[in-house]
Amino acid sequence: MVEGDLHFWIFTALDEELLNLLAQAKAVIFPQVVPQELYFLCRDLGVRVFPNYDLRFKYPGKIGQILLFKALDLPHPETICLPKIAALGDHPGGRRVEWPKFPFVLKGNYGHEGREIFLIERETDLEEALRVFKQLEKEGRFGFLIQEFIPSPYDLRVIVCGKRLIPVWRALEGSFKSNLAQGGRLIPCPDQALEDKALALAQTLVQKGGLNLAAIDFLIKDQTPLLNEINYVFGRRALGGSDSFYALWEEAVREFIESL
Repeated sequence: MVEGDLHFWIFTALDEELLNLLAQAKAVIFPQVVPQELYFLCRDLGVRVFPNYDLRFKYPGKIGQILLFKALDLPHPETICLPKIAALGDHPGGRRVEWPKFPFVLKGNYGHEGREIFLIERETDLEEALRVFKQLEKEGRFGFLIQEFIPSPYDLRVIVCGKRLIPVWRALEGSFKSNLAQGGRLIPCPDQALEDKALALAQTLVQKGGLNLAAIDFLIKDQTPLLNEINYVFGRRALGGSDSFYALWEEAVREFIESL
C-alpha cells in the first residue's frame, strides 16, 4: 500500500538482523493489527511510528477506555468497571456493587462490532449475561462494565485518519445496537450543532492522546455527546468500502512521512 525501503510481514520472525534494521529505521509504518511488544520496541528505540497506538496499549479494552476518559476528564456514560466477576462478591476491602435499576447495559471488556453487549431489562437478562461472562473468564477473557442505558434514535462515529475527522451517523434498526454489522444503517446528520460538539470533543481526545487512526463512538444523552468507545480496528462500510479506506490511509501515511 505504501512504498518503503524495506517490507516485512507483521508476524515475521524477529531475528537479530531484523531487530538491528528496526533500530536503524527512520520510521515504521504498521498495519492496524500489530503486536504490542513490537510496537513498544520501536517506540523505545526512538523510531517514529504510524499509527500512534500509545493509548490503545496503555488503556486496553473497554475498561481501559473508560479509565482513559476519566483520566482526561472527558464526558462519558456512567460506568462501573469490574475486572473480574469475583468483584460482585463480598471481599475484605472490596467495593459493594449496587446494580442500577432496569434497564441498564452490560458490556464485555473485549467484544467487537456490538458483540458481548447486553441490554438488561429483567433478572433473566442479567443471569444470561453473567453466564456468558463466566464462560469468557474460563477462556482467559476477563472484565466487563455496568453502564447506564442511554436511549436514542441514533449515535455517532467519528473516524480519525491522519488529520481528518469524518463523522458518520447511524440509526437504530429494531435493536439498541447501531453497529452496521448488527443491522444499523447510515443516516444524514440529524443535528449540525450536536455534530460540531462531538467533533470538538473528538479533536480534544486526538490532541491529548495523539490518535491518528481510530473510530471514536459517541452516545447522545440530552443533546450532549458522550465518549463511549475507541475502535482501533473498525469496519469500512461507512467510508464506502476498503478502497476508500486505503485512499484515506495512504494520505495519512504520506502526511506522516512528510512530517519526519
